[in-house]
Amino acid sequence: MTAESDQLAAPAAAGARFLSEFDDLQRIGFDLDGTLYDARDFERPALAAVVAWLRERSGKSLDGMSEALCARRESERHRPGLFDDMLGRYRLPADWGPECAARFHAYPGTELAGAPSLRNDLVELRSRGCRLALVTNGRASLQQRKLRLLGLVEMFDVCIYCEPSQREHLKPANWGWEQLRPWRADLPAGYVGDDPVDALFAAAGQARFVRQVFRNNFYGN
Repeated sequence: MTAESDQLAAPAAAGARFLSEFDDLQRIGFDLDGTLYDARDFERPALAAVVAWLRERSGKSLDGMSEALCARRESERHRPGLFDDMLGRYRLPADWGPECAARFHAYPGTELAGAPSLRNDLVELRSRGCRLALVTNGRASLQQRKLRLLGLVEMFDVCIYCEPSQREHLKPANWGWEQLRPWRADLPAGYVGDDPVDALFAAAGQARFVRQVFRNNFYGN
């Protein structure tokens, strides 16, 4: 079963319709980026910071590069080579790519402090006795930093970070569900995400998929 909740999110909770999807569940897993908050709140300033560094290092104006990076990231999220492609387009050295990626992942992301999120809904689910888990693709250090800034760390009983360096662990592989076996305790579960990869992950764990796309109205959507 798949339910959809494409919401244009403000700081308020998602509402009764979203929460009603879980009336019969006590185990609910969540994706992070694009689901619990608008990923643009982190990625756009992080990419802008990378471009600022490239501009300083190259001495070039790099007009339109920040916008091009954001557009590519948001339209082809799972396509590799984001920085490699853009360096080539702007005739910058290809060997700057690893440093671009490192700076993106090290971006402090202080913009997330106080950013809109699904926090109110997580609080409500926990008040009902639901046990919540996080399963997210991404470097643990970066994803943990996002959770701390969003104030969501205490919402989850368990957090599973699927490291990109271990591709066999990345969703939609079943590895995340294997790590959640003690948490799930053979009970029916749901999984909430914004991406087709999340739907496949839910299916791998025989969980109910609820599609939740978090959009911050700041961007006009």
